[in-house]
Amino acid sequence: MKRPLILYPLLVVMLAGCSNGNTTPVNTLPASSAPGFTNTTVSLTFDDGDADNYDVRPILAENNLRATFYIVSGFTGTDGFMTGEQLRGLYEDGNEIGGHSLSHIKLTDVRGADLRREVCQDRLNLLAQGFEVVSFAYPFGHYDEESRKTVMDCGYNSARVVTDGPDTVPAGDAFALQAMPYIVSDTRLPKMLRYITQVEDAGGGWVVFVFHHVCKGCDQYAIDLDTFTGFAEWLKDAQANGLVVKTVGEVVGGDVKPVVAP
Repeated sequence: MKRPLILYPLLVVMLAGCSNGNTTPVNTLPASSAPGFTNTTVSLTFDDGDADNYDVRPILAENNLRATFYIVSGFTGTDGFMTGEQLRGLYEDGNEIGGHSLSHIKLTDVRGADLRREVCQDRLNLLAQGFEVVSFAYPFGHYDEESRKTVMDCGYNSARVVTDGPDTVPAGDAFALQAMPYIVSDTRLPKMLRYITQVEDAGGGWVVFVFHHVCKGCDQYAIDLDTFTGFAEWLKDAQANGLVVKTVGEVVGGDVKPVVAP
């Protein structure tokens, strides 16, 4: 028998708040709300390296979580993006630093040496900062055979798109990792939880989340910090009940390949 979705505990919390004046936010779930898991893996991925992503660092650490941050290295340290020091802090906590191109261009719009520079130089920049760089995310999710081959040639072990999730473990195609729909400003916590519980109910798989900004109302592609905190707390409890939360590099595996010149 399939277990019920997670909506019922959330409803109890909401009703309790209405009936007795409790001010508990609706995004907060009781620790007992995470069900048991047997065959589901979750990866948290953040695209671009936006400065507000750094706000999740303590939340990840407090909840025994590690995420993959796909970085546009040409933007690092510029206005609105994380600094090299901040990336180092995330990495030292056990988070993964991956590549996301040099300038966040659609890889299908460039060819030859320009394409290789976008992918290989980005990885070279990140390796030079001391990061073990094995995972890539296609900007905007766009790729074709040439860009796919370039990512492979530049030394990556995987590349993520932005559609068609969930994926499987091991992945069906390491250079077209399938992710769940973008988390956007109106994505509520119950929906995020359903992505996971429905995969478990269907027999398990790999649920890859794609985040961009972390803020309240600053961008369409954003999650507010309170919602992310509630999600992280739920994931912490779910890990104790069998859910696996790993970085993309941990799930895909493979050695760190040597530097490849652009």
